[in-house]
Amino acid sequence: MPTPIALPPALLRPHLPPWVAVAIACLSSFMVVMDGAIVNVALPSMQAELGLSASQLPWVVDAYLLILGGCMLLAARAGDLFGRRRVLQAGLAVFTLASLAGGLAASPALLLGARAVQGLGASALATSTLAVIVAVYPHGAARGRAISCWAASSAIASACGVLIGAVLTAQAGWRWVMFVNVPPGLLLMAAVSLSLQGGGTAAPDQPRGRPPLDLAGAASVTLGMGALIYGLSQGAARGWNSVQVLLALGAAVLLLAAFIQCERRVAQPLLPLSIFRLHNVRMGNIVVLGLGASLTAASYLTSLVLQQVAGYGVLDTGLALLPMSLALAVAAIVSRPLMDGGLRRLPFYGGLCSAAGLQWLSHMPAQPVFANDVLGPTLLTGLGLGLMLMTATHTALAGVPGREAGLASGLFNTARQLGAALGIALLSTLVHAIAAQQSTLAGYHAAFSATAVLSLAAALASLTLRPTAPA
Repeated sequence: MPTPIALPPALLRPHLPPWVAVAIACLSSFMVVMDGAIVNVALPSMQAELGLSASQLPWVVDAYLLILGGCMLLAARAGDLFGRRRVLQAGLAVFTLASLAGGLAASPALLLGARAVQGLGASALATSTLAVIVAVYPHGAARGRAISCWAASSAIASACGVLIGAVLTAQAGWRWVMFVNVPPGLLLMAAVSLSLQGGGTAAPDQPRGRPPLDLAGAASVTLGMGALIYGLSQGAARGWNSVQVLLALGAAVLLLAAFIQCERRVAQPLLPLSIFRLHNVRMGNIVVLGLGASLTAASYLTSLVLQQVAGYGVLDTGLALLPMSLALAVAAIVSRPLMDGGLRRLPFYGGLCSAAGLQWLSHMPAQPVFANDVLGPTLLTGLGLGLMLMTATHTALAGVPGREAGLASGLFNTARQLGAALGIALLSTLVHAIAAQQSTLAGYHAAFSATAVLSLAAALASLTLRPTAPA
C-alpha cells in the first residue's frame, strides 16, 4: 500500500466551531477595507493640522495602497510557507501598531510613514483572511457561504468607512480615524491566539527546508511602482523636465525591468511570468487596474470637491457619500446571484454605469443641488462599481486552470490596489495642472471625466474575457 501523505494540523483549535475562524477572517477584512475608505473625508483636516502640501496629500492614500498592493503576493507566499496563523498574527500586530503611530503623528513624514507600514500589515491581512476560510472549509457549499460572508464584509466596510470617518473627524478629530483600528486590532490578536493554531499551510507535503521568499522581487516591484507614482504625481508641480521627476521615472523603469529579470531567474519567483500567457489573466488585469483606479478615485475626488469647492463640512460630506457606498455594497452583494441566474457581461454593464455617473459628476457646479448634482451621479457610480467589484475577478478567473487560480486571484488583487494608487497619483496631478491654469473646480471636472474614461476602458476590456477556459 502507498504511504499516505501526512496532513497538516488543523488550523482551528479542537472543539471550536468553524464560524469562529470565519468571524476572525471577516472582521480582519472589514478593518483593512474600512481603512482604505475612512481617511478620505479626513484629508482636509489632516492637511490643515499637519501642513501637508498639495503634492503630499494624495500620498496619505497612495502610501497605504502602494505597499498593500506591492507586498500582497509576498504575504501570500509567506502564508504558504510559514502558516496562516503566524502571518495573520504578524499582520494584525503591524497594522495595529502603525494605526496607533499614525494617530500620534506630529508631522507629514510620520503620518505618511505610518500609512506605509499600515499597508504592509494590511497586505498580510488581505491575503490571510480568505486563506483562513479556505483552510477551515476546504470544499462544499459551506465554503461558498463563508466566502460570501467574507465578500459581504468587505463591501459593507467600504460603506461604513465613509460614515465612520466623517463622524470621528467631526466629533473627535482626524486622529481618531487612525486610533479606531487599535481596539479591534488588539481583540483580533487575542482571538487569533486563542482560536487558531499553527496549521493551514497550502503545501503539507513540502520538505522541511523552506524555499526562500522572493524578497528581491517584492522590493524591486514595490520600489519601482513607488518611483513611478512619485514621478507622475510630481510632474505637474515641478515640471516634466525637472531633474527630480526624470530621475524618479528613470528609476521606475530600471527597477521594474530588474523585477522582470529577477522573476525570470529566481527559483521560486514571486510572480511566475508564464501566467501572462493566459488570455484571461492579461485582459483581466487591465480590467482590474481600471476598476481599482475608478473605485478609489470616485470617493477620493468627490470627498475633496465637496469640502474644498462646495463648502461641505466633514460630517455633511460623509453623509453625502454614504448613498454611493451603500449602493456599491448592495450591488456587490447581489452581483453574484445575478451572474448565477444567467445575467452575463455584468462587468461591462457596471463599467458603463459608473462611467455615466462619473461623467455626470464632471458637471457639478460650485454650489451643487444635492439631489441632482450629488445624489444622482454618486448612486449611479456606486451601483456600477459594485456590479464590477466581484464579477470582474470572477469572470476573469473563469478561464484560468485550477492550478493557476490562486496565483491569478492574488495577482488581480494586487493589480486592483496598484491601479488605485496609480489612479490617485495621475488624477491628483491632473487636478493641480488644470487648477493652476483655470480653477480648482475645473480641475476636478477634468479628473472626473478622466476617471469616467478609465471606467469605460475597463468595461470595454471586460468584453474580451472568455467565460470558460479555452479547450
